[in-house]
Amino acid sequence: MANPTVLTADSPAPAREKGSDFSELSRRIAEAGLLRRRPLYYTVRFGAVGLALAGSVAAFLVLGDSWSQLFVAVALAVVFGQLGLAAHDLAHRQVFSRRRPSEIGGLLVADVLLGMSYGWWMNKHTRHHANPNHEKKDPDVAPDIIVWSRRQARQAKGPARFIGKHQAALFFPLLTLEGLNLSVSSFRALRSPSMKRPVLEGILLVAHFAVYFGGLFLVLSPVRRSRSSPSTRDCSGSIWVPCSPRTTRACR
Repeated sequence: MANPTVLTADSPAPAREKGSDFSELSRRIAEAGLLRRRPLYYTVRFGAVGLALAGSVAAFLVLGDSWSQLFVAVALAVVFGQLGLAAHDLAHRQVFSRRRPSEIGGLLVADVLLGMSYGWWMNKHTRHHANPNHEKKDPDVAPDIIVWSRRQARQAKGPARFIGKHQAALFFPLLTLEGLNLSVSSFRALRSPSMKRPVLEGILLVAHFAVYFGGLFLVLSPVRRSRSSPSTRDCSGSIWVPCSPRTTRACR
């Protein structure tokens, strides 16, 4: 190992080639095998999530019109969170090396199972990684209900200004609406010129919600439909996913 360079107040910084640090880091990561795909891991993981989803749906049908569905809703929140992480890994081609199977898998997991547009999320997440935490280029830190800088806080108006002043206390209550926000944003994105397959994704999203709400209407009474399963699942999942360590690592 080379001796460390000690700098004094008058010492000039040692000359380095542009990009050398990143190149060295990339080389070390690749040599350590951290970029190798793990098909066995994803086979087991996807199989486990699939079984958990099937078990939750079976429990929903067996329990019928019961307040016990609250427990099923919480279980589904965790399962849907795992599906979201699976869609993330598919988007990053950690599962398949080829683009085509990655996109097919992403559409099935995100649009069909989650009710979230894979194309919209992929576009947003790609721009996030291209310019992470850049106020003008990263859509994940664009001012909305939550503000991300003092400048955004000063420019906020109306409810956003009030929420911005108290967003530390309101953060977790606001998180409960994230599931709804993702679904609404997905449908809005279908009109965007940047969407590659708006018709296909629109059909898949409509099919998801038709099955989802159809199941609720067939199994649950009006009172339990409005107060139990959908709201509990969405709120629990909206809080659990951002707080999980796996999500924290994936979004860096």
